[in-house]
This record gives sequence, structure tokens and C-alpha cells, in this order.
Amino acid sequence: MRRRDFLKSIGAGLPASLWLGSPRHALAAPWGDYPDYALEGALPADKRAKNVLDIFLYGGLCPWETFYVVPEYGTLDNPQFAGQQWWTFQDGPDSVENTFASCYGDAPPPLLQDFRLDENGKLVRLGPFVEPLRARADIVERLRLHVITHTLEPHEAAIPYAMSGFRLGQPKLAGVGAAIQRYFQSRAPVYTGEPYAYVLYSPGDFPTDNLRAASAIGQHPGAARPLAIKVESNTAFIDALGRGTVGANRASHDALLKHYEDAYRKRLTWPGSSGAVRSQPLSDYAFSLETLQKTEVLTGILGTEFFTGAPGSSCGENADVNHPHMSLKLAAHLLTRPGSQARYVNVVDGGLISASGGGGYDTHDRHVRDSGRNLTNLFKGLVSIINAPGEADPGKLNLDETLIVINTEFGRTPWSQNVTGRNHHPYAYVTAMFGGPVGPEQQGIVGSIDEAGYAGNALSPATPRAAILQALGVFPFAPECYAVSDVLGATTEAGAGQLLNELVLGVTS
Repeated sequence: MRRRDFLKSIGAGLPASLWLGSPRHALAAPWGDYPDYALEGALPADKRAKNVLDIFLYGGLCPWETFYVVPEYGTLDNPQFAGQQWWTFQDGPDSVENTFASCYGDAPPPLLQDFRLDENGKLVRLGPFVEPLRARADIVERLRLHVITHTLEPHEAAIPYAMSGFRLGQPKLAGVGAAIQRYFQSRAPVYTGEPYAYVLYSPGDFPTDNLRAASAIGQHPGAARPLAIKVESNTAFIDALGRGTVGANRASHDALLKHYEDAYRKRLTWPGSSGAVRSQPLSDYAFSLETLQKTEVLTGILGTEFFTGAPGSSCGENADVNHPHMSLKLAAHLLTRPGSQARYVNVVDGGLISASGGGGYDTHDRHVRDSGRNLTNLFKGLVSIINAPGEADPGKLNLDETLIVINTEFGRTPWSQNVTGRNHHPYAYVTAMFGGPVGPEQQGIVGSIDEAGYAGNALSPATPRAAILQALGVFPFAPECYAVSDVLGATTEAGAGQLLNELVLGVTS
């Protein structure tokens, strides 16, 4: 038998899911439901978030002045670690206290606020540079901190691992937005052209640091890619959506592209068959073509007002454009717009002003001044888009519906570098969640950090990434997503789901 005839004969018996007939078939079959054998590990529907705001602090969030202050560590009582963690920068003109006063005036709030005991039994305080969050009791009462550890010190390796949960070079490396886009798009009755997932990049991002991992798709189809937008003070992106280079020939241009697509699809279709043999690149191209012809949907969502810069000021320092506030304002719009389909927005925060190392929080010098300024600016912008108790602004986020995640690639060393800075420290750092399924009963700390600045019972970067999918009802252990082994202690999908619920989200059955 000829090879062509053999392939044709076996192809006739293949299931319909292996054939492509329309631009949307890459996402046509619903994907991401919990299978029956793992349903026991799914987050109950009434606990799930409606959407997620995921904020990535580019450069490395230092825990010692923010989410994890243990004043007993670093004192003279233990000379081996004296002057570390909280105590590294308590003296001099750029001390923590002086910088805090520059942010809040002559009568600033207390430097520290009691939070919770960690797994070592130490009382952890919230530091001065999360004061905008501390000032909101409704946020603090829902705050859940996760101690994270890994061994990747360079930004280029740590950033994709923290953003995706996959190490650089893994074929499955994908931001969580890809799974979320795929999950909700596959359930849409019609394709409207509006994304379900967005990544908002800062103009100051370093392309060599692999920040594009947030919008990577790994082994998902191309149609799962989140919409990536660089939020800056010009309308170049909006103008491009108008397809001005095509002009009055738009209809003819689109018809020609469709002609070539149909011609190629015909070459992949057996005579007498209604669908083409599987060709993922063709399906991805067809989806892109269909999206291109719906750009007016995006122009109706992304108004020019979101790309108009305004100056910013924080802790006595000024910037011509406050890019973090621009991104947060756009994120709130995407997540709350009437009829909005957005379920996930990832804001990459490069700081009000770049830190000494180049990124928003890469503080190899001037650690206190740079991190204090940029964190204060970020968190003031964040609380401004969250409804306070009794407030019901439809344009602001509702903590009963929205899970908010604070993520970063690593922490900073417990000791100083270059006199006024701190170096990279992936061996113990902190990420945070609040809102959505993380309510007052879930407040707490997962893991611990000891006096040497190293983690105990910590999570890997993959575990909280998987928990984001879990919070939205997306099966985190689909073949394109995470492995059961990414959840320490789990041996089955059901058990891994239960650990995500109980350990990461704090939701007990």
C-alpha cells in the first residue's frame, strides 16, 4: 500500500478533535476542567475568584523592610548576624527612618506593625515600605504571605522561573495568563476578539532579563497568548490597532489573506473530508488573522486616556511619568469594565524611577531610598484602585471577587552590598496574596525565614503560580501546565489540588 493511501485510511478513523476546520478549532474543545479522578482537589465554586491582578516587582522585593520584619534578628545579641535584615540600614542620612519620614512627613506612622507568627514561632511585623497596605485593615486582615526559595541568582534565570514556575529552557515555560486565556476562550460561545488575559509591561523593562516569560505560551496553542501591551505615554499602540497602513484597502487586504489561508488549508484536506489534517501553525495563523480583523474591539476597550502620562512624586523624588500608576489604572479598567471578559492582568512594575541596578527594585546601591520610593508609589497606586469597606465604586476592584498577587524574582541579601545596597538573594523571599478566596480566615504566613536569612518549609515559585489557576477553577495539572511534583508532598492530582487549597490559599474543606 502506498504511504499516502495508508495515512488516508487511518486518518478516516481518527477522532474529530484531531481535525481543524475553522480558525477557532485550536481552542474549540473546552480545556482545563478538573477530571473526575481529581475533582476532590478542586477549589469549591463558591470560593473561586472572578479574576486576578498579578503584580510583578521587577528587580527583587526585599522582605526586611516590607513583609517580613523580625526585629529580634540582627541585634547585638548574636554577633554572627549583627546588623543584618531589619538592622542593616538604621543609621545615616539614608536610614529607613529618615526615608520613611520623607514619604510621610514629620509625624509618620509607626515603623512596624505586628502581623502574625511564622512557623518558627517568631512574631513577624509588616515594615514601613508597605504602609499604604498596612493602612487598610481590610487588606491586612486578608493578607497571606508565602516564603519562597530557589537557587537562581541572575535576573535572566530567576525572572522566568518566578513569573511562570518553569525554569528557563523548559518547553512548558508559559506565564499563567496563557492557561487562563485558553481556559476561558475555549468556553466562549463566540470569539469576540477581546482577550481574557493581559500582560502590561513597563517601558523600563530590560529585554535581556526575560520578562517576556509573562506572555510566553509554552506548549499551549498560539491562540492562548495573552495580549502584551507596553504601557507608555504615547498612542502608538492604539494607532496601530486602527490599521492605518492598510487604509481604504482593508477589505481587499483581508480577503486576500483569507484566500491564501483557505488555499493552504485545502492542501491539508483529504478529498471528501470536511476538515484539514492537524496543523497547529496553520490554526495559530488563522486565529491571528481572525483577531487582526477584530481590532476595533480593542480600540473600544483601550481608550487613549490610558496612554496619557501624568507626573509622579514619591518620598520627595519626582518623575515625568508615573508608569506604575498608568498600568494599575488600566488594569482596573480591564478587570471592571461593564461586560468585561478579562480574567487576568499581570502588571510588571519597573518602579517610578529605576533603581541603581537598573530595574525598579534592583538596589545594589541606594537600597533604602530607591526601594522606599518605588514601593510607596506602587502600593499607593494599588490601594487607590481597590474599594475600601463601604465603598462601591464600579471602576475599582472588589476584594471579594479579585485575587491580588504580589510577586517578584527573589529577595535581597540580609547584609549590605556596596555600603548602601543589597545583592540578589533567592534563598528566602516573600510573595503575597489577598482577596478572592483569600479572606480573613486565610490570613497568615506559609513557611519561615531564620536569623541567617534562609528559608524553612518554603514553597517553590511553581506552587503559588499553580494556585492562581486553582483560584480561578482551572485544572493546574493539565499536561501543558504544572506537575504534581511541583507541589511538595503531593502524590496525586487530587492531593496536589487539596494542598494548593489548604497550604497556598488557606482554604480548608
